[in-house]
Amino acid sequence: MYNKLLLILLFPFGLMGQGFSHADSLRGTLSPSRSCFDVLHYDLHVAVNPQEKSISGSNRIRFITTQKTSEIQLDLFANLTIDEIQWANKKVNFRRDGNAIFIQAAKEVPANQVQTVWVKYHGQPRPAVKPPWDGGFSWTKDPQGNPWVTVSCEGLGASVWWPCKDHLSDEPESMDIHIEGPKGLISVSNGNLVEKISKATTDEYHWKVSYPINLYNVSINMANYAHWSKSMKQLNGKTLALDYYVLKENESVAKKHFEQSEEMLRIFEKYFGPYPFPKDGYALVETDYWGMEHQSAVAYGNHYKNNKFGFDFIIVHESAHEWFGNSISCSDHADLWIHEALGTYAEAIYVEEKFGKDQARIYLNAQRNNIRYAFPIAGPYHVNYQHPDSDMYFKGTWMFHTLRNIIQDDALWFKTMREFCMAFYHKNTNTQEVVDYWSKHLNKPIKSLMMHYLYQVKNPNLQYSIQQEGSNWNFKYRWSNISDEIEYPLMLRSGEKINPKTYWQEIKLDHQPQLDEESYLFDKELLK
Repeated sequence: MYNKLLLILLFPFGLMGQGFSHADSLRGTLSPSRSCFDVLHYDLHVAVNPQEKSISGSNRIRFITTQKTSEIQLDLFANLTIDEIQWANKKVNFRRDGNAIFIQAAKEVPANQVQTVWVKYHGQPRPAVKPPWDGGFSWTKDPQGNPWVTVSCEGLGASVWWPCKDHLSDEPESMDIHIEGPKGLISVSNGNLVEKISKATTDEYHWKVSYPINLYNVSINMANYAHWSKSMKQLNGKTLALDYYVLKENESVAKKHFEQSEEMLRIFEKYFGPYPFPKDGYALVETDYWGMEHQSAVAYGNHYKNNKFGFDFIIVHESAHEWFGNSISCSDHADLWIHEALGTYAEAIYVEEKFGKDQARIYLNAQRNNIRYAFPIAGPYHVNYQHPDSDMYFKGTWMFHTLRNIIQDDALWFKTMREFCMAFYHKNTNTQEVVDYWSKHLNKPIKSLMMHYLYQVKNPNLQYSIQQEGSNWNFKYRWSNISDEIEYPLMLRSGEKINPKTYWQEIKLDHQPQLDEESYLFDKELLK
């Protein structure tokens, strides 16, 4: 019922009358010139000039053809100039269509052939408008006047600053990243530092990523950083390397503030399984914007502030994405809720483990107030869909909170959560696969309810009436906007279970019934 074809039919021109452009289709669709190859490795070289706010560099792309082809599509924003493209070490022709590059091979390439394309480019990349939400390059200075350069590009796309196959479904198996900047500045990227090469006026840092990586996670963080390293023993007994990069004037406060990251990582390991990128380690890197889940180099910019619960939610939320978003990754922006709903729900699990269920309930209730009910959580496929609000975070986390309370079996719930993380370890997935997995392993008919939360704007609406007759109370109830295909049982605050349908049902109680709105996400309508 809720297959991809139906969803495309449901959203042919976008949501709320918003249309999609030719450029959206070029970015969002796996056309023949994209589906004909899978990327194996990127070798990216970028020189950054903060004074001119410019970059220059090259990317060597190693890929394998999945079918015969004479053309492939890469992506690079049109404001950046391509100097030369080589295929198999020979200069080749190409054409540009907006931010897409169509590269012609010298002759047709058969399927199952490993090929290499090299792209040299330069220019002034798009400046960030409101990072990380409206991203690009941030050219700022630290309090001492030193250059401070960062990048954020989720949604916007990695092709805003480097040439790549900019589609979420195709992650390289590994990556080398070489960042060159003014001498004296540290350039931090993803993975492990291989070497630093000192030149006359610049320093080049070579980083190596040992795992698949979302392209929007590839990052540049260039500043006059202080750096320290630690290690921690994980619950599985293995050692995990920890690295921290902060502005030098913040080193003292950061060392104290970042101590919470170790306990957080152990809590996440308990519920989600071992840290997903152990060879690359875990790092927090200070940025001039709020935060971002850059893989193994998590961007942090919350100014060392804890919330009223006593923890820094940016550290917790962005680090949770190492499991939900970086290890388990969606294949299309339509399904970005998989990253954000589970990343936000991880905050509630952290609060419950550290402070108890009552505090977690308070935390979740505060998040519920942020739900806007303007757009569905999930969107249309193949158009590089950009979610217009935050319901995929807060309505998404409340969907999982509701499911847990429907199941009423915490052992099964957390077993399924952990096994889900391991089953989709380092994999790309989609809504259908995730919903099918949870429905199967929780052994409850929850699929239709999950699809309602994901694709309908409004919650299930419970119509009810309460009438007192002497010492008894008559409680009548029904769902008014969902079909009987959807199983959605509720438990009243006093412990009685009800299973509303589209038709009226009634129970008699010796006390006034109260709906439990702290355990389930639904709307209510009291009828006189």
